[in-house]
Amino acid sequence: MEKSETTLVFGAPGTGKTTYLLGLLEELLVTYKPHEIAFVSFTRAGAYNGRSRAMAKFEYGEQSFPYFRTLHSIAFQQGQLRKTDVMTKKEYYEFSNAIGMKFTGYYTEDFTGGDDIYLFYYFLLKNNALRAIDIEIQLNIKKYAYIEAMYNKFKMQKGLTDYTDMIEHFVQDNQPLPVKVAIIDEAQDLTTLQWQMCSVAFRNCAKVYIAGDDDQSVYQWNGADVERFLNIKGKRVILDKSYRMPSRILLFSQQISDHISKRVPKNFQPRAEGGDIFMYNSIEDVPITRDGDWYLLARNNYHLDEYREYLRKRGILFSDKGVSSIQKTLIQAIRMYEHRRQTGECTEIDKLKIQQKLKRNADITLPWYDTFELDTTEIDYIRDILANNGKLEQSKITVNTFHGVKGGEADDVVVTMSFTRRVSQSFDADTDAELRCLYVGCTRSKKNLHIVFKNSQYGYEDVLPIREMARRAYEGTKTIRNNNGTFASFESLTGCNTGIKP
Repeated sequence: MEKSETTLVFGAPGTGKTTYLLGLLEELLVTYKPHEIAFVSFTRAGAYNGRSRAMAKFEYGEQSFPYFRTLHSIAFQQGQLRKTDVMTKKEYYEFSNAIGMKFTGYYTEDFTGGDDIYLFYYFLLKNNALRAIDIEIQLNIKKYAYIEAMYNKFKMQKGLTDYTDMIEHFVQDNQPLPVKVAIIDEAQDLTTLQWQMCSVAFRNCAKVYIAGDDDQSVYQWNGADVERFLNIKGKRVILDKSYRMPSRILLFSQQISDHISKRVPKNFQPRAEGGDIFMYNSIEDVPITRDGDWYLLARNNYHLDEYREYLRKRGILFSDKGVSSIQKTLIQAIRMYEHRRQTGECTEIDKLKIQQKLKRNADITLPWYDTFELDTTEIDYIRDILANNGKLEQSKITVNTFHGVKGGEADDVVVTMSFTRRVSQSFDADTDAELRCLYVGCTRSKKNLHIVFKNSQYGYEDVLPIREMARRAYEGTKTIRNNNGTFASFESLTGCNTGIKP
């Protein structure tokens, strides 16, 4: 890869990076055959989205793009593995029981204790040894040595491999892919080990295109090596138009990224609309509409509870980290039950599904809320939704962390400034990483950004002049790289009931 003609494509939020790469792919297909091109990504969605769009645009079949995959998928393919060769949650559970510990098989950044930290360290050490140092002090070294030995023994005895093993084996085999061009998307999220795989896989390529945005690198805690991305030499292409962000929100977000010490500067234009920024002391003051397109975001899972309580109190259906706030099976059972009660019609399968929700000896002539075995708060929540003409089947209101919506967008985005003590400590250790998280959260907005000031001990106001940044975004007091419009007064930032003064 070092000898290839390398082009780096920096796509800030909403600048149409995927569209650019598809245009690039169209040009490449004039010279190269589909199987001579690799399109890899950090996520399955990124890699397969590139393949599906290419298939639709260029009328090729799926088999024509054997190297449009995630890096793990390519390693799996090249290692000639079967699904039964790979560790699953079932095997992690079996391993847990075998050595008398509790492993769930996954680890999140909000993890606060338990045995999973040992397996996380095991994987992080392989993916990015420098990052592993950050959590080494939390470990009992003797316990880790035992778990490491037992885990490797378990895999060997079962003839199993894990996802990190796949990448390691690919690197050790040292065999490049038979492709002439490589497109690496979401490059800011690749781990050190995955970069090593790219160096092997694309060693013989004539051209390599590396696309991403260092300002949106939010997985460093999980081994992402943004330093490697920033240090790559080659021609640089900066996409210069955001089709998502209006000018005020873009300028506010740029003031966040301007505080990042290690980054590639990016000058890009906003959408024509100015957008609005609103500020509140409490989530209770945010005028969330049940039929609107909303993201309600926080840095930590812990602070999502405030959003959940707010929405449930108001009888608003929402998506909670991709899962409906009302179970789909419950919604189906309510629909089937009421249809049966009113018409007498019901299939045997539907009867079984309904029966699972009913109280013992329930009178099925009564409405569902008198017969279903549910907590009263859940019943009240569902009835509130229905009473306010809400629909149980769909909602465009999403509650999630900054990490969970990376790549997504919404008309209205609410960002709470609260974060945990652990994030406060992380600011001291790696300020850039934390600023990138906030940047990702704020740049999801297509129309309005709603800032809710902290209601806990720690928050972004402690490290950034949030009010002043909002003032600059609205009044244009900062030298603005991309503003064509006029700015309203700062008073409209604060809302009429917040009591926040400029």
